Amino acid sequence: METIHNSKTNFDLDQLVKGLEKEDSKNLKMTSNFTILMWVLAPLYFFLAIVGLIIDLPSIDQIGFLFFSLGFLAFGFLFRSLHRDYESVDYGIPTVEMLRNAATRYKLWQTKTYLIIIPVALISVAASLTIQKAIPHAELNMRLLIVFVGYIVVMVIASFIGYLIWRYRQKPLRDKALQLLAEFEK
Repeated sequence: METIHNSKTNFDLDQLVKGLEKEDSKNLKMTSNFTILMWVLAPLYFFLAIVGLIIDLPSIDQIGFLFFSLGFLAFGFLFRSLHRDYESVDYGIPTVEMLRNAATRYKLWQTKTYLIIIPVALISVAASLTIQKAIPHAELNMRLLIVFVGYIVVMVIASFIGYLIWRYRQKPLRDKALQLLAEFEK
């Protein structure tokens, strides 16, 4: 009976490692692409703010471009940090440690999850300042509020989509890692 249990655990572990490698590879590529994109957008919006000074754009647009630049810069640092995390994944370490690392890596709420508030807030201010002029309403405060609320709605929808991706792709990996970890620690 013990032999059957061990072979099942080894089979489960092999399947889990393959799933983790596949998901880690996807995340590594995604974080790499987003890091590059953010490193391109941050200086681009900074350049637009400088050009705005030269051609005398309204100061509200220039401030918006600076907030975009700061937001993309913050996203760039966050994606670079995530990229390093996925780059440093090691499947050759002891099994229990590898399972703990996988469970931590695919935990939904972690410090880096909360850090995303910083670039999202910066870009929220930027979008409110730069897009507001396209809203046909007389009062600046109302236009800013409309854009800000719209941005928040988009971020809530994006968060829900991110949750669904985690729920269907990453949570099963985390759950299996925790289950195997519990079996190994018995």
